[in-house]
Amino acid sequence: MTPSRRAFLAAAAALILAGCAALQTTLEQPSVSLESVRVIPGQGMAPRFAFGLRVVNPNPVSLPLKGMSYTMDLEGHRLLNGVARDLETVPAYGESRFEVEAGVDLLGGLKLFNDLLRQTRGDTLDYTVRARLDAGGLGRVLTVEDRGELPLSDLRGR
Repeated sequence: MTPSRRAFLAAAAALILAGCAALQTTLEQPSVSLESVRVIPGQGMAPRFAFGLRVVNPNPVSLPLKGMSYTMDLEGHRLLNGVARDLETVPAYGESRFEVEAGVDLLGGLKLFNDLLRQTRGDTLDYTVRARLDAGGLGRVLTVEDRGELPLSDLRGR
């Protein structure tokens, strides 16, 4: 290969790499918030729960969600976990709402139950929801968290 051809190929490769770098944008973290929790019929002894989640995308590009994994802690104890796939795309500068199911972590549930028996509690439980979102089209896994208080009346189904 001639020196001029090598120089041309090196310059072309540098331009291509620079163009790819310019296309990459820094994305803001989306937010996931818990909108509802309800008990659904389970199979076997362990109940299942349905989470109503809202994902807000503050970015100029849509988030094509290939899947997500999520957990919910109550009073610091892992209680629920689950996965979902083939979720909808969250539009640019938009939001999507969807419902996902979760199973009970029996060991975490027993620890929570034990702690609740030892304490006098009010009408709410502190929760933390963590979600890992696979925004496949962007090649990124985004981790988000929401904290708050869950009224016990929501778990009883009113």
